[in-house]
Amino acid sequence: MKEKIIITLSLFVATFIMVFVIYNFTFIREYNKSRKLKKGKKVKQKRVPVEVNLLKHYYKVDVTKLKYTSLLRRIAFVSSFDISLIVTVACVTKLGLLQILIACVIIFPVIYVSYWLLAKLLNRKIRKREKKGKIENE
Repeated sequence: MKEKIIITLSLFVATFIMVFVIYNFTFIREYNKSRKLKKGKKVKQKRVPVEVNLLKHYYKVDVTKLKYTSLLRRIAFVSSFDISLIVTVACVTKLGLLQILIACVIIFPVIYVSYWLLAKLLNRKIRKREKKGKIENE
């Protein structure tokens, strides 16, 4: 029984680290590269990640009041946690079709709840920074 728990936890941690590293390379590294380009040169606006648009439009988080790199890291953390949790829960069963079914059933509630919590956290952070006077109120 202990061995199964250790294997499940190691699957969770390995999946989390792998997905987090991939997110860091795709989002944060790409953003930092585009910032380092010459200031006098016009740079085409790169596409914004879907997660940022989700927070901005669906959860009404004013992302312009946050540090973009910090926001991308938080999104990478939440997305990595979501994927790791879904993979771990689905892999508890041994049947392949049942694994897919379990993953399909839990994917939307897990993503909804995690991004809802992230939006609440970010809105609270914005309000605290506005109270301290670090961000101007509109």
